[in-house]
Amino acid sequence: MILYHWTYKKYLKSILEKGLKVNNSGFLYLTPVKERTKSDIFADYNVLLEIETKNIRLTAFEGCEKWEVLCWGNILSENIKQLKVN
Repeated sequence: MILYHWTYKKYLKSILEKGLKVNNSGFLYLTPVKERTKSDIFADYNVLLEIETKNIRLTAFEGCEKWEVLCWGNILSENIKQLKVN
């Protein structure tokens, strides 16, 4: 399944080299949203990454599934594709 991750440009090099690591709670925030508006929660981020999440446990809470998916595992750099940098 393809999902997306918004982040800051200052983290891009590290992410592309080392992948994405889960937070202290053991998950990553991903989204099915590829486009954003100035009023959405991703408005401050300037890099969009495409993430292949095969073989990784995903959870979406009812009412949030259109904008947030929890990913319960690290994402290897080979499963990350840079789409946009502003």
